[in-house]
Amino acid sequence: MMRGDTSNTTADNFFDTPNHFDSPAQGKNGKSLGARRLQNTVPVCIRQILDQPGEEFKLFGMSAQILCVVGILKEFEVQATKATYEIEDHTGNISAIWWLENDANSTPNLPAVKEGCYVKVFGSLKNRDGMKSLMVLRMFPLDTINEITTHLLEVIGARLEAEVGGKANTLARINANNPGAELANSMAFINDVDMLPKAVGLTALQTKIFNIIIPVTAAQGISRDAVLMKFPPNQHRDVNDALDFLVNEGHAYSTVDNDHFKITDPM
Repeated sequence: MMRGDTSNTTADNFFDTPNHFDSPAQGKNGKSLGARRLQNTVPVCIRQILDQPGEEFKLFGMSAQILCVVGILKEFEVQATKATYEIEDHTGNISAIWWLENDANSTPNLPAVKEGCYVKVFGSLKNRDGMKSLMVLRMFPLDTINEITTHLLEVIGARLEAEVGGKANTLARINANNPGAELANSMAFINDVDMLPKAVGLTALQTKIFNIIIPVTAAQGISRDAVLMKFPPNQHRDVNDALDFLVNEGHAYSTVDNDHFKITDPM
């Protein structure tokens, strides 16, 4: 359900700039080649958080400090020192913890939310004993369904931007350590523009999956399950391997999570 609370307007302070990234890595000549970092708030879905191997959230090798999640508030519990919220979106669920001030004379300034409403949560990732949670910086109810759709598009956009940035950072490191790499890379792409899938070394199965994904126009792409349904069960392992190959080789990319795909650039 949508709420009419308008307190969410102050949340825009989290978005100081439209760019999620800092400056790219540079070559030699005294320039640093340190890892790029995601700046300000990064919109994500819950599955992306749960899939993180460590306590630091990373997209394609770049770290993020503040995460933004949109989901349904399934339940919450307020205790003396903290409030715990269970948030669920289309990819999973996660606990969000709001620590309260240790002042018996003060009233906790908790958000005006209730179970069953959509909320937007800003927080940082916490990994304790293998359990992922969000340390809440701010939370507020959403007013319109458009805010949910906007968040989904922002998740896709942030992922694509991080993927491009991660590849640029890697290429900068290669070029810095190998002066001839930049020329070799440019020559390698000369004849790739008009190549068909067969011409770039795809197998028959990879080509078939490539052609299944091409017509998909939805922003989130096609799901892994939808692709698997087009093949007999005894081929599912090979199909999963082929999907991973297409993503790793840059023919396709994952969108809202690791199980939705679109073609990078139809050939």
